[in-house]
Amino acid sequence: MALFWGCDIARLTEGDEKRTALIYATRYGATKETAGWIHEGIQGPVDLLDIESISFSDVISRYDRFVVGSGIWIGGVHKRIVDFLESRNDELNGKILATFVVCGTDGSTQSGRKRIDGYFTPMHAPLERKPSLSGYFGGRVIVEKLTDEDREALTVFYKTYLKDQLRSWDRTDPEKAVFFGGEVKRFCGEKMNVSLGSATS
Repeated sequence: MALFWGCDIARLTEGDEKRTALIYATRYGATKETAGWIHEGIQGPVDLLDIESISFSDVISRYDRFVVGSGIWIGGVHKRIVDFLESRNDELNGKILATFVVCGTDGSTQSGRKRIDGYFTPMHAPLERKPSLSGYFGGRVIVEKLTDEDREALTVFYKTYLKDQLRSWDRTDPEKAVFFGGEVKRFCGEKMNVSLGSATS
């Protein structure tokens, strides 16, 4: 194995040369937790940022690489994530290491995987190059914690499209998210090897 493999994302984020941000959008917290587990899997000095609390211009000027994720609601990907990718697409091209979504869709069926692919479309469409890594993770709904508006909207959605009754569920998966973070870490190591002309064995 090449020497630079072990430097992984930590070397990419040392000093002022390369800094990495993991940016997420959450509604009720499941995506924030998933982003935290991904962060744990990366095992490097990556800044974890809520899309609602950042300035696009500040983030673009401070960071060189990005992991971007969104929870999926009835309207799809969080609007501010899409705004970030669309408004800064020129500056972000080649800098998005990975994307992820947190949703209620089961990816074990062909129709489910097709739906999940559709979730990524508004995230990838603004970019000239699709990120090399993308992952989906189960979300969570706790009916008692929903706002009245969201509860009403989900009740209609479940009845109309899922032919089911709205009930609480939790499909978050810490182990899968940590593993994905490790994949991001390994991918960063590979990028270093390629950029430095190193060979792996």
